[in-house]
Amino acid sequence: MNKLIITLMTLALTACGGGSGGSEGQSNPSTTTSSSSTAAAPATTSTSTPTTIEQDSTDTGDTVAAQPQGEGMDSMDVDVAFDFRSNVAVEVTLSDNVVSERAFINICKQGESITNADNCFLRAPLDSNGFTTQIQLPHADQKLKAEIWFYSTSKEPLVYNWEVDASQPTQTWVIN
Repeated sequence: MNKLIITLMTLALTACGGGSGGSEGQSNPSTTTSSSSTAAAPATTSTSTPTTIEQDSTDTGDTVAAQPQGEGMDSMDVDVAFDFRSNVAVEVTLSDNVVSERAFINICKQGESITNADNCFLRAPLDSNGFTTQIQLPHADQKLKAEIWFYSTSKEPLVYNWEVDASQPTQTWVIN
């Protein structure tokens, strides 16, 4: 009985297969392992360097094959002033006694709605003690806006603006 169940389960699992349709257009080779082997053989893939075809500048309509493009960083044409930093840490300090009553701070992208959480980097309650925190900006060309909202509706919000200073090695924003 056990052999019958094992045989049926093996057939069912084999019949299920990969399930992605046919093999047309698939370039990924599959690897197989046997039960006696402890490691799979490495899959081999072929890579080719793309070439581009450019139109000849004369009116003859002839095409000229360009030199193969480099791969990865070699294929990029980047301005020398670009620094390749993908995120920037900013230390934000809210000084003591900026607020004298309960309030709430939103630090968001400048010019964006503070009600959309995707635009904000910090949303936190405040008191008169102030605080220091660090936020991560997704790139160096970022301008921020801090809005401090009071729980009391009789006070207008306080608004502060800041932007990255590329000449500084570390970014700090002191709100006082």
